[in-house]
Amino acid sequence: MGRVKGKKKNKSPEYVILCREPNQQEGKNEVTVIESGVTPHLMDVLIKLHMRDPDKRYFLALKKDYQVFGSLFRKQVETMTIRNNKRIVELGVDLE
Repeated sequence: MGRVKGKKKNKSPEYVILCREPNQQEGKNEVTVIESGVTPHLMDVLIKLHMRDPDKRYFLALKKDYQVFGSLFRKQVETMTIRNNKRIVELGVDLE
């Protein structure tokens, strides 16, 4: 029996981090995106940054979801209207 074409072995999912940081000069929030190099170490560093400065908030989404809903995700993170979005998770928040 041969391999099935087009099947990939168990590949870990790729993530995107959306960074929401207030810009005091312009008076609005800036949303930047980290699309490559998202590792558990980077997530830990961002959680520590959030603990030091609670105004900086970081969100995690799957890369394939971001490719489809990118502009919607950015707008939701900028305006903090992500309450019912199951595809975005905030880093550094205790879910009890």
